[in-house]
Amino acid sequence: MIIDCAVYRDGVRETTEHDTGSIDAALAGLGDDDFLWIGIGNPTAGELHRVADSLSLHPLAVEDALEAHQRPKVERYADHTFMSIRTVSYSDDDITTHEVNIFLGANYLLTVRHGGPTLREARKTAEAMIEPLSHGPTAALYSVVDNIVDHYEEVAAELEIDVQEVESSVFSNQRSNDSTRIYRLKRETLEFRRAVLPLREPVNRLAMASASEDARPYFRDIADHLSRAAEAIDSIDHLLDNALNAHLAQLSVQQNEDMRKLTAGATIFAVPTAIAGIYGMNFEHMPELSWSYGYPLCLAVIGGLCGYIYWRFKRSGWL
Repeated sequence: MIIDCAVYRDGVRETTEHDTGSIDAALAGLGDDDFLWIGIGNPTAGELHRVADSLSLHPLAVEDALEAHQRPKVERYADHTFMSIRTVSYSDDDITTHEVNIFLGANYLLTVRHGGPTLREARKTAEAMIEPLSHGPTAALYSVVDNIVDHYEEVAAELEIDVQEVESSVFSNQRSNDSTRIYRLKRETLEFRRAVLPLREPVNRLAMASASEDARPYFRDIADHLSRAAEAIDSIDHLLDNALNAHLAQLSVQQNEDMRKLTAGATIFAVPTAIAGIYGMNFEHMPELSWSYGYPLCLAVIGGLCGYIYWRFKRSGWL
């Protein structure tokens, strides 16, 4: 359905009715510096095709906009540019992405959103800057893309905080099962990478050639933000690899320590087991068998030997 539709004359908004007849009338009444900005959320095929017919959009681009499983990209057609970009949100170690498809024409901007947060904030930001918005739909495109890309850096910062928590847990004295969380964060980082990295080259091309001269610095700024987000993702991935290797190394060390403690304990208990086994045979001529102090002496010898062995293991660091 059409969420918002407005004509912008010299950067000032004029709200338009949300039906195709009104859109056609608005397009017909546009001046040289005016443009139409249409926002659609979760459209059906019929809804999108009606708007596409009014704007004369290429059928392949419309098909891509409907599928909502596109790789981030920018494609140029005869009279408009199609851009697919992903919004990213992060909560409880879970990256969620949604698709926004954008059509940029000479006198219109159409955004097609499939789930995720609304683009109202991007529109409000653009409307607050009347002077840039007076340059046409390219300024509106910049506002939408910049709003989405800026959030990439926020997500990267949140991911870095969680990676620091994992590192602290890995190197703490308490035993914890960090491998599960590390693998989950790596999987979410991969999903984040799929949303960011494919967009870098198309935005660089847009900044260098596709946009107007006045808009190029703005798109170079977006390209710079994408580069910072990509570098943050690479850094997070390397930190997770190091944390996983450190965690596995610590597990190996802990297992060795456990084996040493078990070996030391088995050695200590081997002494009373051997002595009790010998005296348990109850032969007639066994030493001290008929002596009234033989039993206490045997216990004392067992205790002394066990204490000596424990002291030696403790001194060597096995216990």
